[in-house]
Amino acid sequence: MKKTFAVALSCILAAFSAAALDLGDPAPPITPDRWMTGSEADPTAPGEGVFYLVEVWSTTCPPCVRSIPLLNDIQKRYADQGLKIVSFTNDDSAEVEPFLENHPMEYSSFIDREGATFINYMAADNRNTIPHAFLFDKAGLLVWEGNPLDNLETRVKRVLDGTLTGALALAIREARGVLQAAFENQDIGGILSSLETLQNLEPDNVQYYQIHLQILSQFGGDSEEVAALYAAWFEGCFDNAEALVMLALLALEEGRPDHRDPALALTAAKRAYALDSVIKFEAGLALAETYKNLGRLDLAIETVNGIKALTESPSEREVFDAVEDFYRRSKQVGENP
Repeated sequence: MKKTFAVALSCILAAFSAAALDLGDPAPPITPDRWMTGSEADPTAPGEGVFYLVEVWSTTCPPCVRSIPLLNDIQKRYADQGLKIVSFTNDDSAEVEPFLENHPMEYSSFIDREGATFINYMAADNRNTIPHAFLFDKAGLLVWEGNPLDNLETRVKRVLDGTLTGALALAIREARGVLQAAFENQDIGGILSSLETLQNLEPDNVQYYQIHLQILSQFGGDSEEVAALYAAWFEGCFDNAEALVMLALLALEEGRPDHRDPALALTAAKRAYALDSVIKFEAGLALAETYKNLGRLDLAIETVNGIKALTESPSEREVFDAVEDFYRRSKQVGENP
């Protein structure tokens, strides 16, 4: 196994290694120093028909700020179906109080100044970025954890319709253990088999497709294998804008020429942009870049103009103006070399 590939793969697999709080585990206790918004709540005792989302955030974290409107909306729309969101921060109340005046949270939040709750939830090498969320089912078992900006609502819906459960979480946990063992033994066949199992269990988790693609790229996967992987990626992540943007960029530029699929890249980029997601602007820029790489600068310019019309932010419009100007100059050079 090539050294560079082994290092890259081990970094990705670190996210799947055993943690203090793992899939299928019950919610650990929280230790609030002070409740700041909403009512007091206890994820360790969900109660009849109640399920919890616990989130870690900070006042100095821009993605955390982006997650607040999303969590407000999800809490409002699913409260009557039992969802209870609880967030916590280690920041001082002198920082949190003015922050909440400008960014109100319409769900329960508390300060964990002593850090005990942070240790209970984040005590793992891979959990070093925020915001980070933990979704529990109605039995109080952890069924998903990750960035709340990563297709969270779909996972909430799956808890409600019974397709995301503690039993499934335990199956994913077991399959990840098999994958880890195969990696440690440098068993390429075992890694591929485990990845296929995980893709079936958790089809919207983009990390499995990333690992799979790296293996095929490094160890001579043929074009049919890559095409089948891309097709599974597109189907499994059909409602995940971020995963589709990544697919579009990789299918257009990654690996050997026979591994690339410009048509799929364009389809994935269009789908990502069509979704009403928190990365709407990023998806639009990815679509514009896809058009540019396919030689359709007219459509790239048209797409950027469409994105620009969605924002009133002067700084964002400046970015889009600069991108549009680049595409226009590129088009002029192509027409008048």
